[in-house]
Amino acid sequence: MTKLWAKGYTSAKAIENYEAGRNADLDKDLARSDIWGTMAHSRMLYSIGILAYDEWSVLHAALQALLKEAETTGLAPQQAEEDIHTLIENRLTQKLGAIGEKVHTGRSRNDQVLTDIRLYTKERLPEIALAALNAGAAFTAFAQKYEWIAMPGYTHMQRAMLSSVGLWAASFAEALLDDLLMLESAFALTDQSPLGSAAAYGAPLPLDRALTAKLLGFSAISRNTLTAANSRGKFEAAVTQCLALIMVDLSKFAQDLLLFTTKEFDFMSVDQELCSGSSIMPQKKNLGAMEILRARTHLVTAYQSAMLGIISGLPSGYNMDYQETKAPLFESLHICAESLDVVTLFIEHTHIHEQKLAAACDPELFAADRALDMAAKGAPFRSAYREVAAHLGGETTDDLAAALKKRNHIGGPGALDLENLTVRIAEQRTKWTEKQTLFANAIAALVALTGK
Repeated sequence: MTKLWAKGYTSAKAIENYEAGRNADLDKDLARSDIWGTMAHSRMLYSIGILAYDEWSVLHAALQALLKEAETTGLAPQQAEEDIHTLIENRLTQKLGAIGEKVHTGRSRNDQVLTDIRLYTKERLPEIALAALNAGAAFTAFAQKYEWIAMPGYTHMQRAMLSSVGLWAASFAEALLDDLLMLESAFALTDQSPLGSAAAYGAPLPLDRALTAKLLGFSAISRNTLTAANSRGKFEAAVTQCLALIMVDLSKFAQDLLLFTTKEFDFMSVDQELCSGSSIMPQKKNLGAMEILRARTHLVTAYQSAMLGIISGLPSGYNMDYQETKAPLFESLHICAESLDVVTLFIEHTHIHEQKLAAACDPELFAADRALDMAAKGAPFRSAYREVAAHLGGETTDDLAAALKKRNHIGGPGALDLENLTVRIAEQRTKWTEKQTLFANAIAALVALTGK
């Protein structure tokens, strides 16, 4: 295996394993992205006269064949190759000789991996967003079905005020929409082409960075070449922070569901097909996936913290420390996508126990209502508060649905405006689908390039 930096000596096996063993295994996920980047770079080299047309033509055909292999059987670099960049260049050189050796002109593995990771992330983020919108739609449908079913609202883990199943479910849909605002910002960071920044300092060639950015479907260029290099790990950490915030919202749902499905609460139940069991207790049906989701939330938040720790205090320019931000990004994307699908499945298979919920709405939930009613009639609220606190027990539950409808200010249980929530989800779905389609179309056009 010829290393791209080979200078006539052999690396010690322990060093090779330490530096490249894990990275080589991760890089199989970047095969398609690296081929796309090489397609764009080689076309640009042809456009500025580094490659002749015939050279570019055979290069592009060889890359198309490699892409087909990557999409069918996969391309995985061996440890001695160190990374996917080396595998692809070696394969091109084995097939095309000197033409293959020309493909790296004007770039470094540094801007290659930056480009690969951004392409990989650009492809994955719309998938995450659409999965979040699927979950949001499931929560909204659940809220619509149970909009007027009362339940206790909790503060400090104690019963506090009247709430509703509709308010509870819709809160997760709105939280996911907020998360997508942040994810959109992370996507915008990722949507800048670093190709042509080389090893952080550009190259003494007339590289057409605008062309490669366009061919790869980037909406902008990471202009300053040193800024592009220094962004390694930083942009990945920004993406992972967004994923962590999504996971935090999902973990709150998981904890609520675990609590509300206990025999002590018995507010809800989940279809047994989603439950695991005990090896010793025949009666057990455990929401194991929700427990795993809680744990994996901590993994993603830890990954984001680790990434920031890895890049903090590094000097400008490329440092091999950056390589260690790749695995946390990949794992965070996988965990978040999988967790969103699991949560969607759970909310679609959760059932409400209306009588248990109604019974839990005891009169004390209406203590604040009494004080507010007195305030509405002219009493100072603090006096009303003290009066109710001194004479607890005079509250009545009355009609729970009617009590919910009194809370009719914006966002209250009586004014959830679920139709608007549905519209917002549809708008976001259109936006993220457009991002996905624009990128897919750009890549398809790049792969299909022919002619001069």
